[in-house]
Amino acid sequence: MFGRKEEAPQSFSMQVLNSIGSGTVIEGNIKTEGDIRIDGKVNGNIITKGRLVCGPSSEIIGDIICINGNIDGMVRGNIQASEVLKITKTANLDGNITTKKLIVEEGAMIQAKISMSSNSNANIQAKSPNLVSPLS
Repeated sequence: MFGRKEEAPQSFSMQVLNSIGSGTVIEGNIKTEGDIRIDGKVNGNIITKGRLVCGPSSEIIGDIICINGNIDGMVRGNIQASEVLKITKTANLDGNITTKKLIVEEGAMIQAKISMSSNSNANIQAKSPNLVSPLS
């Protein structure tokens, strides 16, 4: 109308990025195909087929399954990263870790059993259906 040509919607080719901001509280599990950044609080399990970034103000009570992870905040639960997990100096982690590669900065607080192997992807896929309920 009025000489303007309608354009067809463009398909998205970029990966999805999800964000949970500071001050946000999620009660329940999160499952996503894309990357996710958490700066708020999550009381539930997190499963992503992408990268997980937990900011310095994040608080997670539940298990995490991801491809790559960067933990800057507090996690109370098990973490399974099929590739690389980085735990920074501001992180506070209480739970078990299963990953292929682990990077820990000096000053990080970790209380965990750590399992590393080049076959961690198979272990993660085998364990993923058995996630425990989040802590109350």
